[in-house]
Parts: sequence; structure tokens; C-alpha cells
Amino acid sequence: MSEFRNLTRDELLDLVRKAREINAPASVRAVGSVRLLGDLHISGMEPGVAVHLSGAKRRDQVPAKGTAVTVSILLGDEVLCIQSHLLDAILADESDTLFPPVLRVEWPSSQVEVRMRGDVRVATPDLPPLGATLEIAGRTYAAKLLNLTETGMGLGLTEQVMVDLHAQVEMETELPGGIRIRTTGNVRHLEWLDDDPLPTRLGLVLGCMTDETRETLRRFIQARRTDRSEKLRVGN
Repeated sequence: MSEFRNLTRDELLDLVRKAREINAPASVRAVGSVRLLGDLHISGMEPGVAVHLSGAKRRDQVPAKGTAVTVSILLGDEVLCIQSHLLDAILADESDTLFPPVLRVEWPSSQVEVRMRGDVRVATPDLPPLGATLEIAGRTYAAKLLNLTETGMGLGLTEQVMVDLHAQVEMETELPGGIRIRTTGNVRHLEWLDDDPLPTRLGLVLGCMTDETRETLRRFIQARRTDRSEKLRVGN
């Protein structure tokens, strides 16, 4: 489960310094958006003013200055989620293709949301799929959550289910860390696999959920992607 920590000015400075020293992996997402800038790292700072993030490409669509963003930083066994705003990026001359943009985000406030790294992994090779319940036409089925994005999810069921494509269903699960998600979904994929412990596979496009639940889900996914980017980078 996530927790919020209120850091002193010196603690916040030490945190950013440590992240810079180890080139801590990071990602940035505009609040309310599903678009994510990942594979970033903390590369510098202007104490009390801005944190620098490198790794963006010239072709990336960077939100405008002043955009409210969530910054996720992987630091040891913790994923730190910080609310901030974008400042002017550091840009080289357009003719200079060797130096990509360096993003600048406003120096974070004292409150930091912290998730344990192990609590943001879903259906990874070292962890089993998550349990879920699926409601179809008034009947409830036990399911396993196999994959998850901000806009969709994949489910596996032990029993064969007959459902029309584009049918509306309801799904509920509890993510690692005690985050309960309930949402409607539109069936976009249906497949039956032979000799598989979860022979029925459903692909859903997520539908209605509360704004709070949607933003919580997006922060969770952002933290998970930051963790996954680091695992790929170090070859785990």
C-alpha cells in the first residue's frame, strides 16, 4: 500500500542528490493523460528550483510548460511519486542533433507518495497473476488478471465463457499494495486455448470508473513501467 511522507527541505535535497548520483530511473506523465514519457533518469538539479531529467528524444511529444505532471522515480526498493509542473526544457540548437532535450520539472513539494517496488509488479515472471472477479450478464466468474494498462486489461478464466464481442462486463480486483479497482469493460478479444490452465482469454477496454480510481490506476501503471524500464536496462 502506498504511503505519503512529508520531507524536510534537507531530506528532499538529499533524496534528489542520491537520485542524481545513481542516475535513478524516472518517468513523467501529465496528470489526467495516458501518455507516458519513460526511460528517463535524474541527471541534474537546481536546488529549490528544478530537477533535470534526461533520456527524452527529440521526437517525443513533451507537454507544454506549466503542465501538471506526476514524476515517478525508482530509488532502491521504493518508487517515489511526486506531483510537479513542467518548466522550460534545456534545448540545444536544432542543427545540433547530438544533444537531446533535458526536461526540467519544478522542485517538488515536501509531500512524496511512496510505493514499495514489489507492490507495483503485476503478472511478472516471478509473481503469479492477480485474482479478479468478472461479472457477465448477472453471473460472476473467478478470473486472473494477466496484464494491465491505463486503457485495457487481459484476463484468463478456468471455465469456458460465452460472451459477445463488444459486450459490457464489470471487473473488480485488488492490486498489490491493497489498491482495489472496479471498472466496466468492453470485450474486444475472446480466445480459447487448448491445454492451458486458463483456457479462456478475454481482452477488455476499460470503461467507467471514478476519477479517483482512474488517476490511482494511472499512477500505479506509471510506477510499474518505471520499475520495468530499470529491469530491462540492467538486464534482469
